[in-house]
Amino acid sequence: MEINEWYDSKLEQFGENDYRSLNWGDKDGKSAKARYQQMFEQYDWSNKRVLEVGCGWGSFFDFSFKCDYYHGIDINPKLINIAIDKFICPKCTNIKFKTSDIFKYNSINSSFDIAISSGVAGNRQGPADTPGKLMHYLSFMFNSANTVMINFPSNRATIRSEYVEYFAPEYIISQALNLTNNVQLIHKNRSDFLLILKHNE
Repeated sequence: MEINEWYDSKLEQFGENDYRSLNWGDKDGKSAKARYQQMFEQYDWSNKRVLEVGCGWGSFFDFSFKCDYYHGIDINPKLINIAIDKFICPKCTNIKFKTSDIFKYNSINSSFDIAISSGVAGNRQGPADTPGKLMHYLSFMFNSANTVMINFPSNRATIRSEYVEYFAPEYIISQALNLTNNVQLIHKNRSDFLLILKHNE
């Protein structure tokens, strides 16, 4: 099944207010919020321009996180339309949502302070399911922002889903080092880890 069809079927099964539609394991999004929270603890987000790859229906705003300017992209047009309906208003000049396939571009035509992606890399049909796609995914984000934060499911996870791809932290670091020496990996729990990339100073 093609990835858009897969997300459409999830939306049909669970609905737009259930985080299982976005391939999270729980209905209310507690696991999604925990991943965003970990990202927010690493950086001062005030007055920052943020790009989110795989924004879904705008989970960033579901959890009341704030920044100066936000641009969310997702491959699924139905999810983007939900995000627009929920968060865009005539006076919302600092929020933008757009349907986009990152594999058609090398970067986005704008410079961001931070690029984030959570709950995307682990999708078995997603942007990291082959080594070539993984490098394009990392490169796209790195070329679009000064700092990159990506959440990856860990191969050390004891509870697993058939719909999720799990990654060895060592392998992800080895790929990230092809882009920059300024690489950090935070592995606080067994289920996932946070990769942080910054441009060499």
